[in-house]
Amino acid sequence: MIRGGRRSIALGMTACMAMGSAVLAMASSPAGASPPAVPDTAAAVAGSSWLVSQLTPQGYIPSPTPGQANLAQTANVVLALAATGSAPASAQSALAYMASHIDAYVIVDGADGPGQLALLLLDAVALGENPHSFGGTDLVSRLLATEQDAGADAGAFGTARQFTDQYASTYTQGLALAALAAAGVRGTPQVAASVSWLVGQQCPTSSGTSAGGWTSPEQPTNTCTLDPANYGGPDTNSTALAVEGLAAQGALTAPVSSSALTFLLSAQQSDGGFSYFPSTTSVPATTDSNSTAEVLQAIVALGDSPTSARFTVTGGGNPLTSLLSFQATSGAAAGGFFYQSGGTPDPVSSYEAVPAVMGLAFPYEGASWAVASDGGVFALGTASFFGSMGGKALNAPVVGIAGSSDGGGYWEVASDGGVFAFGDAHFHGSMGGQHLNKPVVGIAATHDGGGYWEVASDGGVFTFGDAHFHGSMGGKALNAPIVGIAATSDGGGYWEVASDGGVFAFGDAIFQGSMGGKHLNKPVVGIAATADGGGYWEVASDGGVFAFGDANPYGSLGAMPPNDPVVGILPAASGTGYLEVTSAGGVFPFGTAYAYGSLAGVPLAAPVVGLASAAGTTT
Repeated sequence: MIRGGRRSIALGMTACMAMGSAVLAMASSPAGASPPAVPDTAAAVAGSSWLVSQLTPQGYIPSPTPGQANLAQTANVVLALAATGSAPASAQSALAYMASHIDAYVIVDGADGPGQLALLLLDAVALGENPHSFGGTDLVSRLLATEQDAGADAGAFGTARQFTDQYASTYTQGLALAALAAAGVRGTPQVAASVSWLVGQQCPTSSGTSAGGWTSPEQPTNTCTLDPANYGGPDTNSTALAVEGLAAQGALTAPVSSSALTFLLSAQQSDGGFSYFPSTTSVPATTDSNSTAEVLQAIVALGDSPTSARFTVTGGGNPLTSLLSFQATSGAAAGGFFYQSGGTPDPVSSYEAVPAVMGLAFPYEGASWAVASDGGVFALGTASFFGSMGGKALNAPVVGIAGSSDGGGYWEVASDGGVFAFGDAHFHGSMGGQHLNKPVVGIAATHDGGGYWEVASDGGVFTFGDAHFHGSMGGKALNAPIVGIAATSDGGGYWEVASDGGVFAFGDAIFQGSMGGKHLNKPVVGIAATADGGGYWEVASDGGVFAFGDANPYGSLGAMPPNDPVVGILPAASGTGYLEVTSAGGVFPFGTAYAYGSLAGVPLAAPVVGLASAAGTTT
């Protein structure tokens, strides 16, 4: 099989999760802005439009054989279209075609292909379908069933023959781990074995310039000795997917991350882009759009930005500017991306590039509920609607929302302390009807969904159910009112945040720093904690995000404030991203977080005041 770029790899795929039915609201660079930044919505939508033009009326990308579909390309196009949300009808048409041709696509070398299943699983979740019942099959169970359970390759997805033919590899391993994370499968024994196998495939520090990379299909079939002339050694594509899969599972440890970053930096070309193999003296490499797109997504998964100083080369180029240089800007093919300089747009290069210029790594998480001050609840993406206080008489406006741990329900809280429970979120009591010194401003749920805390603007905390009191700022002098609360993952503590950015920690919540006493352009309006409780993010009304502890910064709206104020922040389940939400219902994703939908442009009876996760997790 010919190698030399992922376009010629047998699987020929990329992956992303995306929106459900609502229109996506993303920040885009103004026309002519310099330098470009992610997300570049205009470029991504143009790429999506070109891809739509390549679909047949039946919803597939045609193969060279007349009347036959290229199923791998069609599956990828679904994800590229979903990444922008600009052509939902075309995305659904292509998804329906794939649902009716599952086995024709999935079965390779006489067995289920893990990469194909992972891609279809991501397709299904991207457009709001149940991956456990897609086209009459359970994609999650079939993917898990491809994992080897014995021998040297225990934990690897795919058969020995599939590894030989490269239908299975370190690349598809990363893709499978990301897909399972998309389906909520994290932390299980099978996942742990798969993570262990993939981490074990990373080239060791003793391998010199190859250290930190991953080979395809695996070691020792392909050793860590870099030999591009014979297609040997680690490559950027396999490394990128390994990084994203591990990040999606929360398994990207500091040593693994640092080594991977070192390898990718060593592979960067002088124009800021990437080739499949790093350049060597004997085999100079040429930047290609596919590899650049892959690495750009991995950079996001690593918690960095493709436009950061780290990835900016002499002359000002970076991975994003390099990737954009492969987009046709005029003529009938305008919007499409081509593989290398002088080429013409093609589906593979285009579906690779679209999610990357949106600044997305995968899985792109974001199934959520938005709540308005009149109690109306809006289910975004695959989130289910369980009822709301919208249209009902309220004694006081709703000020926040919290979701149950399994994604099966939520609580609304009003400024008078009243709590309203829906779905499997049980009512455990409230401050409604009781005397309050100051209005309630937020709510946080315990990790098991058995209780919740209310917090008032004077810092007072009120506990219900199995939520324990660990202290509060109630009755103490404050420089600014409290505006939000976030709990630790074990329920043993919580943080309060004030509008001046001050943070107050109680119980096992550790103070990691704050914006208190520092200059702010706009007041802080919310706080969100990392999954391990080792850090938190503050968000201001202009969209600025401030990270503390092990909370990594993934970008913000601070440099390009939205038309309406930001009112809250919600972390991605993977811990490598977050969503910002505005009072108009606009949802803006950063890192691996993804806005399955948005209320921007939708007439609202009252402003949005909060956002809660609807993603249940299997452990």
